[in-house]
Amino acid sequence: MRRPVTDFTSQLYLDFGLTDRLTMTANLPFKYVSTGDRISSSDTTYFQDTIQSGNLFGLSNVMLGLKYNIIKGKDVLSAGLNFEVNTSKYDSLSTLRTGPSTFVIHPYLSIGSSIAKFYIQIDAGYRIRLKNYSDELDFNFELGYSWNQKTYFIANVAGRSSIGEGNKDNNVTVDHPNGRDLHTSLYPNNQQFLGYGLKFIQKIKKIHINAAVYSGFGNMVAAAPSYNLGVAYEW
Repeated sequence: MRRPVTDFTSQLYLDFGLTDRLTMTANLPFKYVSTGDRISSSDTTYFQDTIQSGNLFGLSNVMLGLKYNIIKGKDVLSAGLNFEVNTSKYDSLSTLRTGPSTFVIHPYLSIGSSIAKFYIQIDAGYRIRLKNYSDELDFNFELGYSWNQKTYFIANVAGRSSIGEGNKDNNVTVDHPNGRDLHTSLYPNNQQFLGYGLKFIQKIKKIHINAAVYSGFGNMVAAAPSYNLGVAYEW
């Protein structure tokens, strides 16, 4: 990319137990994305030209879902179905996006178990994406440790792999044969990644404070780590 890209997200996330086994989930994400004025001239092998800088604020894709617990106890098995609504914004001049311009249907399975003071959890699913976006396989793996069920240290590995059947071309033009959207690489089609990181959770009565740092690699993804901070309330 010829310009530095900033991607800042703030979101409200809800888990609500409708019954002992059925949970509703919802996510309301807001994004601020921008490109800097400075243009890099160190590598022009991919982009011979650049596009104007800019900034964009708005909703990313809102998510609503249901998760049903099939097996309950030391070993846990659940099935979920999420829907992501196309509520994101796109600026064609700067190619900035707050989310993918598509609707997503996401069925998945979640398996977990606890061993002494450790726990493991594996989620795996299939993301059906509309509007010519390619479908995706996704997974999430967590290994956590807690000695008092209040303080948690968690290692996390997650990834997505594009099926590659969608024909969305990331806005190819004569001047940008690789696709204008790759100037920012914010939610392009056929993006793939493997991410890894560490999370920390501290419970103080009904308040949960969590922090995380992630890095990774892939195709058409950011080459910088992400830093995350959150506060949750349990009732």
